Amino acid sequence: MSENSEVEEVAEAVETSRRHLLGKGALAAAAAAVAGVAIARPAAAANGGNMLIGSSNTGTATTLLSGGSTLRVLSGTSSGNNSIIGVQSVSGGNAILGVYDGTGAGYGIKGSTSSSGAAGVYGEHWGSSLSGNGVVGTSVLGYGVAGSGSQADLLAYGSGKILLSAAGAANPPVGGVIGTIARDGAGNLWYCHTAGQWRKLTGAGTSGSFHAIAPVRVYDSRAAAPAQGVMTANTSRVVSVKDGRAPGTGAVTAANVVPAGATAVTFNVTVTGAAGPNYLSVVPGDAAGFTTSSLNWNGGYDIANASVVKLDGSRQVKIFMGDQGGNAHVILDITGYYL
Repeated sequence: MSENSEVEEVAEAVETSRRHLLGKGALAAAAAAVAGVAIARPAAAANGGNMLIGSSNTGTATTLLSGGSTLRVLSGTSSGNNSIIGVQSVSGGNAILGVYDGTGAGYGIKGSTSSSGAAGVYGEHWGSSLSGNGVVGTSVLGYGVAGSGSQADLLAYGSGKILLSAAGAANPPVGGVIGTIARDGAGNLWYCHTAGQWRKLTGAGTSGSFHAIAPVRVYDSRAAAPAQGVMTANTSRVVSVKDGRAPGTGAVTAANVVPAGATAVTFNVTVTGAAGPNYLSVVPGDAAGFTTSSLNWNGGYDIANASVVKLDGSRQVKIFMGDQGGNAHVILDITGYYL
């Protein structure tokens, strides 16, 4: 073998060894890169930044947990542990997400407190220009939201109003658990006092609650105001019952004793100075006629009677005098109203 041939063989062997080394180095580098990707951990979230799953949160302020997949939070393996996670939707979602016990009956959201006057669950929707709900509860077989407290099971301390927005009950409701309240499609409010039996509490077609007041005179035909003079046969007179008036002058002494919105009043009607027999009827102020009497008399003495009458929208009644010959003065006193 020539000297040149030996040199060439040595050079080729060195080159081959170098290529093997480079190949192994590249493979090792690639493996290291893959391993680095597999074990890489994103940086911890700063205050106000996004918190990523798999990293520690070193911030002290509120941090957003973001992601498009379902997130399940386990609080433990034993029965009775509860887990709550608050979720804020960027646009149009729910403010609270409940976590349930997947092994049996549990709570979507369960809160408790030992502090006096505090709330077990508190929901707040703080968008000043957006509509929304602080807490929403839904259950297929149970109660949407259940509350239990030593002072009250439900507290409405904002507006002080509780809205029954779903008017799905029949009129009257069918079935029902004792203690349930419901609103039907006509706007009537019902209470279930016995299983399957309901009582109407109020509604557009009811008079409302009765308010007894100290008796007050609202009309006297002998007084100078508002309409003086004896009532004669086959006449009528519209009378306002909203203000109390002084005897003799008829001047207003107690404004709005029957408040706006009242639907009916209890009254006492008196006739005095009757010249002969007749009758009268007290009806709503917008009535075109009457079919019943409120008071009948033979004449020669004063007589009175008490009854109830519906009001028109202006808090007025109408007094119709009968077709008999007896004329008389009429006095109307109010003893209470329905609102």
